[in-house]
Amino acid sequence: MALDDLFIHIGELGRYQWYLFILASLGTVVCPVTLFSQIFYTVPTEHWCSVDSWGYEDCDIYGLDHSQCEEAQRNLSIPWSKDTGYDECNMYNVTGLEFDSDGINDELDVIECQNGWKFDQRESGRTLTAKFSLVCDREVLIHVGQSLYFIGCLIGCPLFGALSDRIGRVYAWGFCITQSLVFAITMLFANNFWTYTVMRMLMAMSNYALWIIPFVYITEIVGYSKRMFVGLLVEFFWAGAYLTITLLSWILKDWMYVQIAVIGIHIISYPILFLVPESPRWLLARGNFKKAEEILTVIARRNGKEMPPNYKSELMDEAKLREQELQSKVKPIDLYRNRTMLLWTCILLVVWFGHGMTYFGLTFMSGELGFPFYPSFFIQAAVEVPAYVFCIILLSYVGRRNPTSFFTTMAGVACLVSVVMPPGVWRALMIFAAKFAISVSFVILFVYTAEIFPTAVRGFGLSFSAIISLIGETISPLVLVLSHWWPPFPMVFCGLLTIVGGGLVMLLPETRGTMLPETIEEAVALGRSKQRIPSEDYEEVKV
Repeated sequence: MALDDLFIHIGELGRYQWYLFILASLGTVVCPVTLFSQIFYTVPTEHWCSVDSWGYEDCDIYGLDHSQCEEAQRNLSIPWSKDTGYDECNMYNVTGLEFDSDGINDELDVIECQNGWKFDQRESGRTLTAKFSLVCDREVLIHVGQSLYFIGCLIGCPLFGALSDRIGRVYAWGFCITQSLVFAITMLFANNFWTYTVMRMLMAMSNYALWIIPFVYITEIVGYSKRMFVGLLVEFFWAGAYLTITLLSWILKDWMYVQIAVIGIHIISYPILFLVPESPRWLLARGNFKKAEEILTVIARRNGKEMPPNYKSELMDEAKLREQELQSKVKPIDLYRNRTMLLWTCILLVVWFGHGMTYFGLTFMSGELGFPFYPSFFIQAAVEVPAYVFCIILLSYVGRRNPTSFFTTMAGVACLVSVVMPPGVWRALMIFAAKFAISVSFVILFVYTAEIFPTAVRGFGLSFSAIISLIGETISPLVLVLSHWWPPFPMVFCGLLTIVGGGLVMLLPETRGTMLPETIEEAVALGRSKQRIPSEDYEEVKV
């Protein structure tokens, strides 16, 4: 393509593009810190039934201070077991009975909490779990809230993706961060669970786009041979944001302070919008040749290069090619008319669904491993860093199909093995191994999917795959609800789903060493060993 030829002259990934890459990548961190923050707002908090008729003044006659009084009332009103400790959701029926520090309630009936709960937040810090009483039969609301967040993402992802195509990457980026910031602030003042959840769902509509739009921008400001590399490198900022929000939550242990930090990250991201130019590819696609020429000239000058003498005619060729692509007869429906492409598309959708569900299912399960809460999340975030490094090596020297199949299956096996492990270190290790494996295969899957779909429907194929993944992410918190009836269900379900997906991947073609297919016929040829599309100019992932 003409613009990619021009980037070869002015720098495919020169100094100025590195500068833009870092700024845009920093802009992506708003999405993961917002996404993962909810997990730390609903940290498990020690609780027990409140006895409405007993006040602390009842302890005065026994000479008990506040903490002693609370402990005495707890001992008298809450059933205790040496295996499970104090019951969190039931109490003795002390209705009509006055507090007596010497009383024994072993013979009283046990009933469900009648007057709410008391919370001990000394270990967990101030949480939404305590503020909105998200415990016992209300604990399911935590998972409902996460699912509604992903529903917001499902609505906003195509909406704001289309907006960025219409008004530009930078303007759409600014619109999204403003909307996300407004609802992030209103969440601080929500006085009930449903108000808070609706505000967060509205924030999610633009929040996920704050990952997608900068990601697209990054791939549009570099040359063809560097797109895969920067697309992989930006994933490290996701992992860094995951680690950052985990550490902030661990240190602050107060949901309001963490939310204020999230708001601060939104605000700090604003100057980026004034430091990055509009995408020259988008400008050319919209016919704004003059502005595109200005930006490309700046890129060349900052990279220490000169624009080639015939660049204007090349830009015109680019515009003509874009017009030809828009007039192409290949439509998304054609994917389903060809039996081979239909099979491959169905396989990819199953695999994307399984990855979305398993990645976030493992994330949400971190607090239930019999392992310390914050260290568990920190390790899950940390394993993504070596996973991304490993992806670059695999894509460069091994390929796409076999690594995707192997690590998808590995994640499933680790999930199933975790079921038979007792809560504690060994179960946690299996979950960490599964998270590492699914992180590796997820990143490779992005590249692999783009290389299977032909050019005319590649955008549709990737977008549709991402939506299917989001559906899996939306369902993943609800699957965890079923663990209340059968605790192993989430890991068994995710394990079997990913093992099936890993096996199905082996029915797809290997795309390493091939040119990107332009037509459905060329895509189908990928699956025939004697008709593989040669790539004389093929270049591996390099810096």
